[in-house]
Amino acid sequence: MRLKLRTKTALLVTSLVLALVGATGGWQYRNLSSEYVDLMREQQQALTESAAADLDYKLGVHLAALSRAARELGERGFADPAAQQRFLADKDLRAMFDNAALATPDGAIVAINPPAAQPPNVADRDYFKRVRDLRQPAISAPLLTKGSHQPAVVMAVPVEAPDGRLIGVLGAALNLQRANVLGDLSRASVGRGGHYEIVTRGESPQVVMHPDAKRLLTPAAATTVAYTAGPENDLATHATVRSANWDLRLVVPAHAAYAPLEQARRNLLLQLLWLGLGCAFLVWLGTAWVMRPLEALSNAIRTLRRSPDSQVALDVVANDERGDLAREFDALMAELREQRLEVAAVTDASPVGLFRCDSSGRMTYVNDEYLAIHGLAREDAEEGWLTLVRKEIRDEVRKEWIRLVNTDEPLNATRRLHRKDGTRVLVALRSRPVRAEGRVAGHVGTVTDITERTQAERALRTLTAIFDKTTDYIIQNDATGRLIYMNPAARRRTGVDLDAPIEKLKVSDFNPPQTLERFRSEVVPTAIATGVWVGESLVWDIQRRAFPVSHMVIAHRDKQGKLEYFSGLMRDISDAKAAEQALRDSEHRLRMVTDHLPALISYLDRDLRFRFVNKAYQDWFGAEPRQLLGRSLQEFYGNEAWAQMEPYIRAALGGRQVTYERRVTGPGGRRDIQATLVPERNEAGEVMGLYTLDSDITAHHEAEEALQESEARLRTVADALPMRVAYIDADERYRFNNLAYEREFGLSRDQIQGHTVHELLGDPAYESVKPHIRAALAGEVVTFQSEVSQSDSYNCYEAQYIPQPAANTETIVGFHAVITDITRQKLEEKRLVNLAQIDPLTSLANRAGFEARLGEAMDRSRSAGALMALMYLDIDGFKQINDQFGHQTGDELLKAFAGRLSQGLRSTDVRARLGGDEFTVIMEGLPHADIAVSAATKLVAAMQTPFIIEQQRTIDITASIGLAFYQGGDATAAALVKQADEMLYQAKRSGRNNVQAAALPVEGDRP
Repeated sequence: MRLKLRTKTALLVTSLVLALVGATGGWQYRNLSSEYVDLMREQQQALTESAAADLDYKLGVHLAALSRAARELGERGFADPAAQQRFLADKDLRAMFDNAALATPDGAIVAINPPAAQPPNVADRDYFKRVRDLRQPAISAPLLTKGSHQPAVVMAVPVEAPDGRLIGVLGAALNLQRANVLGDLSRASVGRGGHYEIVTRGESPQVVMHPDAKRLLTPAAATTVAYTAGPENDLATHATVRSANWDLRLVVPAHAAYAPLEQARRNLLLQLLWLGLGCAFLVWLGTAWVMRPLEALSNAIRTLRRSPDSQVALDVVANDERGDLAREFDALMAELREQRLEVAAVTDASPVGLFRCDSSGRMTYVNDEYLAIHGLAREDAEEGWLTLVRKEIRDEVRKEWIRLVNTDEPLNATRRLHRKDGTRVLVALRSRPVRAEGRVAGHVGTVTDITERTQAERALRTLTAIFDKTTDYIIQNDATGRLIYMNPAARRRTGVDLDAPIEKLKVSDFNPPQTLERFRSEVVPTAIATGVWVGESLVWDIQRRAFPVSHMVIAHRDKQGKLEYFSGLMRDISDAKAAEQALRDSEHRLRMVTDHLPALISYLDRDLRFRFVNKAYQDWFGAEPRQLLGRSLQEFYGNEAWAQMEPYIRAALGGRQVTYERRVTGPGGRRDIQATLVPERNEAGEVMGLYTLDSDITAHHEAEEALQESEARLRTVADALPMRVAYIDADERYRFNNLAYEREFGLSRDQIQGHTVHELLGDPAYESVKPHIRAALAGEVVTFQSEVSQSDSYNCYEAQYIPQPAANTETIVGFHAVITDITRQKLEEKRLVNLAQIDPLTSLANRAGFEARLGEAMDRSRSAGALMALMYLDIDGFKQINDQFGHQTGDELLKAFAGRLSQGLRSTDVRARLGGDEFTVIMEGLPHADIAVSAATKLVAAMQTPFIIEQQRTIDITASIGLAFYQGGDATAAALVKQADEMLYQAKRSGRNNVQAAALPVEGDRP
């Protein structure tokens, strides 16, 4: 009796029970590992968080100590480097830090403890920038110090003045290799071989602290996930140090962390081993017995796997489970063959290259499109694209390809191929791994030819770059007129910001009404019908002013022919339009000018035939201009005149500009003519024709004699005048001068006339009269005075420049110079002015003289940027002296005070009495303000010596002085006097008999 399959299955299930026992043991094995690892990780995480909190607290303590020192330093000031150095030493920040330094806001180290020979500049450090810009404490990333090149972490805090200004940055460093709050932690040991390490957080973390000094400042893993993957790796936990934004990591070696677990595992594995061996033996016996009837079917399946098209013999007639399975398998294989043929047809027809490769990198399947993209024959399919790689690098490329197809990750790559026919193609490769029995058995994927698409994208980027750089205006709008693109040139011209959205803007926002109407009636219909419209239109600029553009409108359609959007290309033709109009206006003006000139103007071609004549030919010869066009010059003037003209005509045809005189006879009589011939050349330099200008100089010849007689009369009158008289042309050359000019300069007329004013006067004198000459040549009548002072003489002249316009025009062709000696009048004026600016009592300058000299001194200071001082002083209690001794004594005291004031000052200092007992002193050219303060202090001391007045009467007085300074700027004299006066009253309020000086020079209307 044949044993049924279900009976065999029952026997097999019995053996599987034993297998279930083994599975249960395995589950216990894994569960034991998981629970132990979780417990260890929880305990170690708690220890890590505690250490992180403790480090966070210690860093906070360090930062707080540094902040307290910064506040103390800010309250004490920031002016004395020596005091700052002492402060760092006295504060003894080295008890907590390895060094401390104080930097100015520009990064310069002004104090450092311990001292350094050449402290570095830290302006480029990130932590310094954060403290300076944000006014908040900062802890740096690990860095190498600039001086000692040691790995360190810097803590920095702002130093602020009492008024809130940032006056510096106080920083202190923790050397990562020394014993400190970080160095001690790096030497701490946890368990057997465990250690702490600190890394920065962020995209590129660095090691801040590590037991191995070589690891300091090196890149670190971004997270600790890799350390906690399982018992086979080190057990690592991490916690955040919030004050510094660091990760504190605790790493315990796997051999120490999981030693107890490994012992328990070994015991469990030993037990499971014996149980598994027994179960496996039973399963093998049961399987061999049960599966023996299916051996034939198994062999058939194996054959079909190797060759799907092979014919195998199956027992499809057996009347048992084996026969049923064989029949079902045969039907299944028939369906699979049909499906395989269908799939092959689909893949062969695919427009995308399809492939499958095994784990050795060989292609087990490629479709026709794959071969077409790579330019390969079917016999090259196994190697695939590797056949296109150069032989010298093919082995290396194959190794990399095998590595890629054995990975569990998808592959996305772009590759440029050089096909065997010499063409190049860019392909996109996409593949996914094929898994079989838990391992990667190869990859399947697609290959797409993206050559044309890449070229199109590159062309689009190039076109966009051109649009962004071009000066033409380019816009795009949809069918409703809403803008979808504007290039930068269009945005700038229309006032739209470069980054402003344009979705709500329309074409109507940038075009005047007449342009919009033309769009509706002509432009848009034409562009839709023909694809493009070209013409000119008006567009609004940023100020909504219309300007002309050369305009092209292109209509874009999709693949179905539906209108998508319009493109507008515009170029500003304002200049071209203006040039066209200017050319038309110029041609019109040229014709108007030539036709109304009294001279003959013509153009002759190379054959000396008239091509242009003006209206003067009709006035002179009675011939209309159009009758002369095409006639030769010799035919028009006749042989006699031609004989006179021919040498000059030939010279002009040779390339020279020729001017000569001749006489012609016409209906109006005989005329003296000056003829000018100007050759016209082409680009090659060849003479193409002649321009002629014939001017009537008959009247000129007649006027020359009359002019000579007039000049003789004028010279006789001018030579008799006592003042110097000359005529100077527009080139500043002397064309006429009288006898007084020759006597003044000791030169003859020939030595003066023809020379320029600059040559006659020399550099200094010419520079003084140059502005007046420019004004006279601009049409302005100029009168000015010129003083010449020497050691033994003084002279003053009054000059008048009278412009000379050209006859019947407003053009200035020169000017007349009339120079009169006014030395006597000027000396008398100076004497009167000096009398008006002198104080009659003290012989010092009075208020008027003081104000004049103060303004001059401030002008000199403003021009040279030099320091000057104004001293304002008076006699303390002068009113009581007047009341006690009388005004006569008071006047004597004022004179004596003025005398002693003069003795105590420099000879160049200006002394003045403003009135009463108020005196001022102007001091110029001071190297520094201390000189004026010293002089004022000496004056106060000098005035304390008793004054002897009126036959042995002794008067004791004191003086108070206020000082103000000026060194250029917009300040007025009144502002300077006001500040000096305020300093004087401050000296009065300070007990008198002292000097008070302003701290800074006056800069504006307010001191």
